[in-house]
Amino acid sequence: MLGPIFSALTGLKNASQRLQNSANNVANVNTPGFKKSDVNSVELQSGGTRVNDISKSNTQGALIPTNNPLDLAIDGNGFFQVTNPNGGTSFTRSGSFKQDNAGNIVDASGNALVPAVNIPGNNTGISVDANGQISSQVGGQTEVAGQLQLANFQNPSGLQAAGGNLLNESAASGAPVAGNPGTGGLGTVRSGFLEGSNVDITEEIVDQIVSKVAFKANVNVIKANDELIGTILDIKS
Repeated sequence: MLGPIFSALTGLKNASQRLQNSANNVANVNTPGFKKSDVNSVELQSGGTRVNDISKSNTQGALIPTNNPLDLAIDGNGFFQVTNPNGGTSFTRSGSFKQDNAGNIVDASGNALVPAVNIPGNNTGISVDANGQISSQVGGQTEVAGQLQLANFQNPSGLQAAGGNLLNESAASGAPVAGNPGTGGLGTVRSGFLEGSNVDITEEIVDQIVSKVAFKANVNVIKANDELIGTILDIKS
C-alpha cells in the first residue's frame, strides 16, 4: 500500500528540483556567458525516481557585438580566469571586463583577471587579438600590456557553481589546464563581443509544463492512496 506513495513522493521531489533548476535557467537567459543546468534523473529499483546530478551544458552561446574592446567572448573551448573573494581562482565564460581605478583589468564584479594585466591610465586605445595579447596605445605607440590565458578542464560539466556567474574547480571537473587562446584545443578570443546565454527559452517552458504536470499527477496519486488507506481502516474498524 505504501509503495505507490513512496514512488509519488520521489516524483514530487524530482519535479520540484526540475522546476527550480528551470526557473534559474530562465532567470539567467540574458546573463552573458551563462551556461544552463540540466537535471539528470535515474529510476530506483524500489520504484520512483531520484535526481542523480545537475550538470552544466557547455554548448556555445551566440556572440553578441558590443564594440567595447574589453568585452571578450571565447569562440570555442575554455574559460576566463579571475580571482574570487576567497583569494582563489574561479572560472567564467562571461567576458564583460573593464579597468579599475588602478588600471587593472577586472570583471563586472571587480574580480581581477588571472594572470593580472595592468593598462596605463594615459592610454588612448585598447586592443585584444584573437590569441589573447592585450595592447594599448600610449603616446602614439603600441605597447603590449599583457597576455590573456584561458583554462580548460577534462570534464567542464563537473565545475561547481560559485554564484555571480563564476565556477570553481571540483574533483569531478579535474584540475585546470591553462594556455594561450588558440593553443592546446582552447578557443580564440573575440574582442568587442559577449557570449550570450545558451538557455533555450522554448525548451525551458516545455520542461516547466512537463514538470508541473508530473508534480500534479504525483499529488493525485498520494491523495488517492490516502483515501484508499482511510477507507480500508474504516472497514476494519
